[in-house]
Amino acid sequence: MIDPMSTESYERVFALDTQMVFEARPLEQLDWQSLSAGPVLLLILPQVSAEIDARKRDGRLGQRARALNRQLDPSIETGEPATIVEHPIRIDIAYVSNRTIDWSPLDDLERDNGDDRIVAQALHAVVDDPSRVELMSFDSRPRAAARRHGLRALKPDESWLLEPEPSPADRRVAELENRVRLLQVTEPALRVSIRAVDPEPLMRHQIQPIPGDLVETISGMILTNNPRKSTGGFHSIGLHINSSYDEEYDLYEKEIRERDIPALHTGVGRWFSAYPIEVILENVGALAAEHVTVEIRSGNSRLHAEPFLVDIFGPSPPSTKSNLLANMPNLSRQLSRPDRTSFAFEESKDKDVQVEFRCQDFRHGRTQTLSAILELTEATGSAASVEVRVTAGNMRGEVTDRLVAAVVEVDTAIDELIDLDRRAIREVPPMRDLIVAAFEEDEDSLVHYRNDGTQIY
Repeated sequence: MIDPMSTESYERVFALDTQMVFEARPLEQLDWQSLSAGPVLLLILPQVSAEIDARKRDGRLGQRARALNRQLDPSIETGEPATIVEHPIRIDIAYVSNRTIDWSPLDDLERDNGDDRIVAQALHAVVDDPSRVELMSFDSRPRAAARRHGLRALKPDESWLLEPEPSPADRRVAELENRVRLLQVTEPALRVSIRAVDPEPLMRHQIQPIPGDLVETISGMILTNNPRKSTGGFHSIGLHINSSYDEEYDLYEKEIRERDIPALHTGVGRWFSAYPIEVILENVGALAAEHVTVEIRSGNSRLHAEPFLVDIFGPSPPSTKSNLLANMPNLSRQLSRPDRTSFAFEESKDKDVQVEFRCQDFRHGRTQTLSAILELTEATGSAASVEVRVTAGNMRGEVTDRLVAAVVEVDTAIDELIDLDRRAIREVPPMRDLIVAAFEEDEDSLVHYRNDGTQIY
């Protein structure tokens, strides 16, 4: 027969549940003075000991289990309490067995439930005065069961608990965040956004064709202001004389009457239905992005890399002078290439990409705004959809953004937008600021279209 453990020299005696071992801070670090002015005895019951042993090889709890067993080993060897803290008050720990449990008066407890077994063993602990034993647990269920059967129970202050450990999902998130941080020091971090400069909804102008008599009147005014000129007669020859002037003027007159002015409504509608958009690209990482490609595409609208002009009152008339240089390639433009850190428009090999910009060296901390033109068409419908995709030679994956701009179709009278008598515009086209900037930089760089959509140059 086992001799009961003496509790006389202790001010308080606590039977610990398993949670006190695994979820609280180490026993020697707890503020026992807040509970007792004198020595404290901590009892480890058989059920708690078994649950601790079962966790010795647990990846998360094994270290705590082995540490507790090391503190408990002297008590198991000697049968007496072992001191784990000497000052300011003595804290002893002891393994204590229990007497045979009579479950009949404990019919509300479940024999196979760990918490209930701890309560039953505490009630039958082999100590000299079982009435001194108090159950210590953070959980409400064992404390309630203990009190139903006359066993005192105490919930420690929650400051005794360890900081919550992350869940498997939280650990996975932390792992991914660490990977991102690693990539940030091995790869550039790019961020891109796209927006329409003008407020929504954007307007697509529907303009009715002008009557035939008005076509003839406007054509006549244009040709009166640009009359046929004399080249100096049959014997006028020389490098500076346009020998094909009369044929060119005949074609010019014919196309003004039959091609350009009859399609005036189309050209005006197109010019006033084209809007600037902006792509803002940022390098928010610590490394430069190399060989950056910015692709812009739309499935229901037309995109342009630069602003354009529609010669709504027709192209310029032919000149009587021959400019031999006019038809020669602009060598300075062909030979000029942007520096490594500048973005330049490139023809994309992907036919689905309508606008593509490239840059060899996009430095960290830099922000670049790229402008393009969104031309609304009949296919656009009620919303223009534009996607931007950015890749870099030293960056895995891509960054993207999408613009979905609301669009309304508006029936517009042509004279609301242009003055037919003065052959001038009344309203400012949405591209005006970009056109003015392009004129100031290089007038020859602007693309010109006829009213029927044909590109002139």
